[in-house]
Amino acid sequence: MKYLATLCLIISFFSIATEDKVKAVKLDDTALCYPSAYSPNTSFMKAYLEPIKDQLDSSEGQELIYIPAQAIKAKVPEYTISHINKHGVDFEHKLTGLAYAKSQIGNPQGMAESAWNIYSERESVYVEKDPMLPFTRVYAYHKPLFMWHLVKYPPMKKTDQSLPNDWYIGSCSESAGSFSCRQVTEYKSVHYEYELQAHDMHLRKEVNDAVKGLLSEWNLKCSDYL
Repeated sequence: MKYLATLCLIISFFSIATEDKVKAVKLDDTALCYPSAYSPNTSFMKAYLEPIKDQLDSSEGQELIYIPAQAIKAKVPEYTISHINKHGVDFEHKLTGLAYAKSQIGNPQGMAESAWNIYSERESVYVEKDPMLPFTRVYAYHKPLFMWHLVKYPPMKKTDQSLPNDWYIGSCSESAGSFSCRQVTEYKSVHYEYELQAHDMHLRKEVNDAVKGLLSEWNLKCSDYL
C-alpha cells in the first residue's frame, strides 16, 4: 500500500477493453461488477505487485481499479478532467487505486495515527504550510521530501488527546510538478484506496460520494452477472 502513488506512472501501459465488457469480483461478501476497461490484465497486475508483495496483507482480496476522469466528472461537475504537467503531458485525472476486502486491511487509521504521533515516533520532523491548499504538510524527516502527510493543522509535540476524526487529509506524493493524495472510500466490505490530484482536493468529499455511488452501482449490477 505504501507504493500506491506510483501506480499512476503505469496507466499508459494498460490495455484498455471496451466498457460494455464486465469484470466480476468479490471482496469478502461484496460483489462488484464493473467495466473491464477499468482494470488492467490480471497477469500484468500480479507482475507489477510482485516486488512489493511482502508489504501487502495478502496476494488475494484486492483488485487494481482505475476510474476515468469523465466518470467522476459526470457525478461531480466541478471535477478537473486533466492538467498539463511539467513535461508538457496532458495528464488525465483518473482515480487509480486498489480495492481491498476489508478483512485484508490491518489498521485503516495507521497513517493518520503516525502523523498525529509523529513527534513521539520520529527524531526528525519538518512541518510547513501547504503552498496551494489551506492545510499543513508534515514530513517524517528534517527537510521537505517528495512524500508527506497532509493534515488540517500541525500535530502537537506533546498531547494526550486522541486522533481527531477529520484531522488527517491524506498521504501525498509529488510527481512531474504536481502532487496527489491517497484517499479512501468504503462501501460495505470494500475498502478502495485511490490517488486524488491536488487540483481536486477541495472536492474530496464530493469525489468520495461519487466513488461510493459507483461502487453501489457495480454491486447492484452483479445481480445480472452472478
